[in-house]
Amino acid sequence: MIKLSSVRTLLRPAHASAPLGLSLLLLATALPLGAQTAATPPPKEDTVVLSTFTVSADSADRYRATDAISAVRVRAPLIDTASSISVLTRDMLDDIGPNRVFDATRYVAGVQEGRGIQFQDRMIIRGFETQGGARTVDNFLQSADSDNVVESVIDRIEVTKGPNAILSPAGAPGGSLNIITKSPTFKRQQSLNLQVGQFDAQKYMLDLAGPLGHSGKFAYRLIQSGQDSDRYWDDSYIRNRSLAPMFAWRINEKTLLTVKIIGAEQWISREPLLILDPSVTADTKNPFLAPGIKPDANNGIQPWSHTETHSADLFATLTTEVNKNISLRVAANGRFILEDHDQNFLSTSLGINRYNPYTGVLTQDSTWALANSALPHDASTNRYVPTASPFFNPSSIPNRGEIQWTRRKTANFQTDVVGNYQLEGVSSQTVAGLGYSRQMADSHGKNGTMPNIDLNNPKNAAYPVYPTALSFHNVSSYTNLQLYANQRFGFLDNRLYLTGGLLRYATVTKAWNRLTGAAPSVLDDSKNLWNGSLLYKVRDNVSLYYSHSINASPTIANNLPLWREGGQDEVGFKSEFFGRKLAFNGAYFEIAQTNVTVPNPARQTDPTAPQTLVSDLGNKGYEFELMGRVTDNLSVIATYSHLKMRDSLGRMIRAVADNNATMMINYRFTDGQAKGLSVNYGVVYNGRRAGDAPGNGTSYTPLGVATQSSFYLKPQYSTTLGFAYRWNETYFTRLTIDNVFDNKNYISVAGARFSGAGLTTMTGRNIRLSATINW
Repeated sequence: MIKLSSVRTLLRPAHASAPLGLSLLLLATALPLGAQTAATPPPKEDTVVLSTFTVSADSADRYRATDAISAVRVRAPLIDTASSISVLTRDMLDDIGPNRVFDATRYVAGVQEGRGIQFQDRMIIRGFETQGGARTVDNFLQSADSDNVVESVIDRIEVTKGPNAILSPAGAPGGSLNIITKSPTFKRQQSLNLQVGQFDAQKYMLDLAGPLGHSGKFAYRLIQSGQDSDRYWDDSYIRNRSLAPMFAWRINEKTLLTVKIIGAEQWISREPLLILDPSVTADTKNPFLAPGIKPDANNGIQPWSHTETHSADLFATLTTEVNKNISLRVAANGRFILEDHDQNFLSTSLGINRYNPYTGVLTQDSTWALANSALPHDASTNRYVPTASPFFNPSSIPNRGEIQWTRRKTANFQTDVVGNYQLEGVSSQTVAGLGYSRQMADSHGKNGTMPNIDLNNPKNAAYPVYPTALSFHNVSSYTNLQLYANQRFGFLDNRLYLTGGLLRYATVTKAWNRLTGAAPSVLDDSKNLWNGSLLYKVRDNVSLYYSHSINASPTIANNLPLWREGGQDEVGFKSEFFGRKLAFNGAYFEIAQTNVTVPNPARQTDPTAPQTLVSDLGNKGYEFELMGRVTDNLSVIATYSHLKMRDSLGRMIRAVADNNATMMINYRFTDGQAKGLSVNYGVVYNGRRAGDAPGNGTSYTPLGVATQSSFYLKPQYSTTLGFAYRWNETYFTRLTIDNVFDNKNYISVAGARFSGAGLTTMTGRNIRLSATINW
């Protein structure tokens, strides 16, 4: 039965202290604007020129875009781009109705679900997790922020595979997301969408856009959305709301100024308490939970335990054509985000003493120590012996509280100039520019004591006792300057493209602990990054390419200043059919990165553990992607990827599967009695994955034996079925069924044997119904 209990909250604030009271005033003033200007089209003599910095608003098919801007910040046909870029159109997003970006990007070749499904738009691209710096919004990097980009403001998503020295030099080597937000439009359009469902539903979106005044030079857009919904697990919820006023000024037929303000607030329950059964080992085909722990309950995690973010972004972009050869873009972004978390966690850890020193295998309910601790190990007289020591007592599970406040202010500036010239038999495109960014972050909080959790009484209400003094206070900052130039030459009537780019990346990155008063850790350095590629068009619709690209990201990990450096070699092909409506692409790649940093799972249960795990990783694999229209009625996405992601000791990386495949088909009835009906079906396959980091982040036992992953997730499928019916241009309805076969409660995501580091159970079938009104 569909729950409607939360619908009543959609039009009220989700939190008493939320500062979005201006939304109703903006909404009230926006409504008449569309009404009074709707009949005023732009002057006929006013020719609009699509900027080289703007992607085409029209797609070859509902599921197929033909161009992207995520290679070097300028629009380019995908078939002429010597790198793997996948574009998710707005039509596809509408079919899926995503709550988070991954709900859509999981259909992209090489993309898997990351640990911690609640926040950070976290996912895995070509084996590397994107948390902490692989998301750009309108070409601006948003690093380490805990929020998700709200779906209501997204126009399309471009997924770039591999390191990108120009668009995202500080991104993950596996790839990055470039989220293109909606923009003002000079054509009037107004819509209201409402959604209800069993869980992860109950939301609305109002989208108003059109011209302002009678000159045809001004346009606006106002987007407002909200969600207040139960989640699959008892006493858990997801709440968010956003407000995005936007303004455009067409200064002349070649110059456009766009200003966007995007404000969003989100409240998301933390993961429930989950712990694997002690008998689960690397040989267990289907890992399961310990007795007394329910897969669809909070299991003692308090209802108030949540992550909360408040963000405000200002984007301003000016694009112009200086003349027929030269175009210019000047853009700025200011971002302010508050992250206020009040949470309770399991606080018992799986230390290295629970690993068999002789085999490196975890024994969850035993600890190991020398028979005589006063003497060194001796294989015959003084061996390590196990002692029974249950990891947890179901009636007394230690847990702790943590309250944290983080304030992060970021300022970005970019300018790009493009020169396009046709020389004698040779075309030339030069893209050059600079980027400046500065960020200050302050994070402080307290660790509190709490009564132990009793699984016999998991709903016992409790709140931490917090000390007066702060438990931690960390501050960080960076100032980055990037200067780049990218040159492309086209030969043989643009059948052969040679491209090379160079970027100078200078940074001053700092981090310090205000409680200890220790001197800051500082990385004051610069790097030269480059990329190069060759692309040959065998036919107008078939191209072959090779590319080499690198990136580097400055970071402070465990108080040590580091560069994370990645490089990739890729060879591939691209093809287009049926008037560019269908694309089939393939690629083989090899990636390596030094100083890969990921959160330490032991940190969730032990605040004294190192905050970050650091390692060098390598990966290689291949992928295929089919996307677009097969017939006039049928659109399809089908992908397959295989990779071999291993650490320096040959061990699988947690949460990364070797084999992944996806398919989504959409069939539209264009005539007959079923005209207006469309049906879509999607399935995602993920192969076997390591469930935890070997040794909980410790590579060797005291005897120098490599530790091993203690469990693996079973291969799994997730399915989606949707029906949509368009009554006319005004009314549209959609029914979506997630997890069609109700295959639920198994371990679907993991980063450790306990929650807080990514362990999550699969949700059950979810039926959602939405309706859209256009006027």
